Amino acid sequence: MDVLTSNSQGQKSREVIEGFNVYRVLSWRKGVHDCGFRGAVTFVLFAMPVFLRLTRNNNYQVLHYYFGLPTGLLQWLPGRHRRIPYIVSLRGSDVPGYDKFNTSLQFFHRLLLPVTRSIWNNASKVVALSGALRDTALESVPDADIDVIANGIESEQFYHAQTRRSPSATIQLICVARLVERKGIQHLLRALKTIKHDVHLTIVGEGNYKQQLIDHADRYQVADKVTFHGYCPREYLVELYSRSDIFVLPTMAESFGLVFIEAMACGLPVIGTTVGGVPDIVKKANGILVEPDDYRAVRDAIDTLAGDEKKRRAMGKASRQRVLDHFSWLSVAEKYERCYAAAAGEVLQLPLAKVSTVDFQARAANESHDK
Repeated sequence: MDVLTSNSQGQKSREVIEGFNVYRVLSWRKGVHDCGFRGAVTFVLFAMPVFLRLTRNNNYQVLHYYFGLPTGLLQWLPGRHRRIPYIVSLRGSDVPGYDKFNTSLQFFHRLLLPVTRSIWNNASKVVALSGALRDTALESVPDADIDVIANGIESEQFYHAQTRRSPSATIQLICVARLVERKGIQHLLRALKTIKHDVHLTIVGEGNYKQQLIDHADRYQVADKVTFHGYCPREYLVELYSRSDIFVLPTMAESFGLVFIEAMACGLPVIGTTVGGVPDIVKKANGILVEPDDYRAVRDAIDTLAGDEKKRRAMGKASRQRVLDHFSWLSVAEKYERCYAAAAGEVLQLPLAKVSTVDFQARAANESHDK
């Protein structure tokens, strides 16, 4: 398997990781967790010559594009790759109608809808992160063949963090997200204003909406209850989860929500919204779902869990078990291997079939704070 991805951190342009060749090209992103139009376009432009060289010099059986747009545009280039079956993974922002808060994105989706339809309809398989994202995708391309394969989690890394949590009279809330308007963190800050219990909120992440959130905290007079932690490398997130009692993210649009299963793997009860892929993750046994834009419901959910330690522990235990049962990387890998084998016209033989692929993934690390 060869991987073609972006390089925005000064990494090596070519590297071998556990036997896999990783090729990185320049992408002028807006930020670590914000690709933006410029980042998308520059990735495709710099990826073109590497992509053409790889597909010309190697006998790939399957191509795998992460994001229908912009990455799937590489399939439109002339070359021998046009004869290779390919799979497209939809992640959220590449689906028309997903992010209604980004008017520029929606304009480009309308403009490029014929291209999107062509990329999806000619794929051997299209894969969405959640049932809700698949439904949104089918509104634009109703005849597309779309499966659902969720993201996975390193359950060994995010493991039993709750046993290290120190008892405290102050309930520790944690929110991990890219700081953009559609994540709904402004409603969480408003909820803190009238909450009954003694709580403190740690917000982890960066984004172009950060200053507005700081202003909201001042406006609602809750700045003393909030810490803006900033960006945190994923390998250190488990320590922040371990010091927390409840995970809260009142998002208004979410293709999947990897941060929910990160928190759940660490044994936290979670509070989310009834949008996108979140209901696929959060059930009554391990969390509370509220309607988006409803800060009162967010407040009541926090008060419910903050005032009941026994309920928090029971939900936390259920969270951990749900991750183990449904979101292991082995399960995800096996589902993708079946897609690869079917696309290549092979019969899958477990253990995992050795199907040669090119995996075009913009940034797997983005899922931690975005998707």
